[in-house]
Amino acid sequence: MKLLMSLLEAVLLLTGAGSPEELSESEFERFESLSAHPVCINMASPGRLRSCGLFSDYQIASLQDYRMRTGDILSLTELGAVPGFTPELVSALSWFISLESYAPAGSREKKRIRQEAVVRMVSKKDSRSYAGKYHVEAGERAELFLSRKDASTVSLTLYGRRPWKLIAGDYNLRLGQGLLAWDGFILSGYPSLASFCRNASGFSGTGSFSPGRRGLAAAFEGRNMQFGAGVDLDGNMSGMLEWLGKTGSLGLNVQYGGAKKGISLDWKKSFGHLSTFGEAAYSGSPSALAGFVWEPAYKVAAGILARYRPLEDDAGLAAGVRWRWFSGTADLTLHPEKWRLRKNNYEQLKTVLDLTPEFESGSWTLRPSLRCTERMRLSPSENAFAMEWRHDLRCDLKASRKWLQTTLRLNGVQTGDYRPGMLAYLEIGYKTPSDTSRLQISAFLRGTVCDIENWSSRIYAYERDLPGSFNVPAWYGQKTGVSLVTGVAFRSRKCRQRLNLRLSTKDFKLQYSYESFARKK
Repeated sequence: MKLLMSLLEAVLLLTGAGSPEELSESEFERFESLSAHPVCINMASPGRLRSCGLFSDYQIASLQDYRMRTGDILSLTELGAVPGFTPELVSALSWFISLESYAPAGSREKKRIRQEAVVRMVSKKDSRSYAGKYHVEAGERAELFLSRKDASTVSLTLYGRRPWKLIAGDYNLRLGQGLLAWDGFILSGYPSLASFCRNASGFSGTGSFSPGRRGLAAAFEGRNMQFGAGVDLDGNMSGMLEWLGKTGSLGLNVQYGGAKKGISLDWKKSFGHLSTFGEAAYSGSPSALAGFVWEPAYKVAAGILARYRPLEDDAGLAAGVRWRWFSGTADLTLHPEKWRLRKNNYEQLKTVLDLTPEFESGSWTLRPSLRCTERMRLSPSENAFAMEWRHDLRCDLKASRKWLQTTLRLNGVQTGDYRPGMLAYLEIGYKTPSDTSRLQISAFLRGTVCDIENWSSRIYAYERDLPGSFNVPAWYGQKTGVSLVTGVAFRSRKCRQRLNLRLSTKDFKLQYSYESFARKK
């Protein structure tokens, strides 16, 4: 299944982002770390499954129920038969999970040790910087992150038998649907139906270069309950109490201190093909978010989401549909405070339409895609209203055949009365077909041209970069660019070493990583 979906495509599906340009560096960094250190779903506790952020509460309960009745999950095909998991979702999860089964279901692996060290150098025309990261994982006992870029990150997580976990250092807190607490990446808007509902991870350690909080946090799990509490160095305290059932969850969250202090109640409930979710909070003023997603068949779904968040000056209604390789969303956003003060851009309607079919032609796999984004903003203009439109049409053609991968993009944007802007690039690459080969080689060459008159028509385009790096530059003006990203990896029974290089018209980057995985006798 892993060969059917790339790492980037898996991240897009799991985050709900419609394109790489909507992601952040910290979020992609988190998923690459999960890919390097997969979660063993046959041995991880419900709290560990939740803290990775890959699963909903319903999926976690479904996994636990399935393992109690039938034993460990031994293949991805078997995982696809578990309620709450589709073949497409399993294909994405295959990058971030493992199915080891060294002991009976429910027991813990204690002797597996994995270590990874990464050093990176970035050189630009007028500056040079360095970054490093170290991660060690001792089975289901402990996990340590150390990283240094612009600032240092230190995070130690200890796991107990009951189970419980204790986090000392940097950690992230993601509760409910994010009305009260959500550290790190948040999608702007709703580009796909998968982005309507978030999977909270509670308290989790982090090795990101951009951590959320620093302090102490602990979480405890009961049979159907989970409790967590934390305090950071600024004196901000957080707490959560959650009930987990086979078809839903109910959570109570509390924040005291800092910019947001208040209380919230979140819920998720599944009624067969219909799933509902929401959160109501009070943090100086009331806010609420609620919606549902109906999935009557595989790759067929529809949903609605309503929200009122006065602290973010945001109220709106979003709707989305999916039919096999077609998806579309529409999001109406109002800004009540800007409306009262008659500031710019206090009403917006954004629609996103995606066509992503896939074809087989001999030994070639073709993936054409067409993405149309329309945005209308209404703003005051003297005694009337000014309406500004932004039209964005993007066409991609991806073709792959064993070791060869090519991508062609044509992107046109027009904003207001300005002349349309255009961006185009062609990327040709080679990658060793098997991810388990002892010697792995990759090389990707890209050429980009753009002609964009106005900054408001700028185009963001994702560029391939070093592992653990995320690069989405904004293109504006009349420019050309060339980049080469290449890497070589050596793998043995006990370790893997990788050397990666990026050379472009803007920068030069070099990265070396060493990963060891051993099991004590």
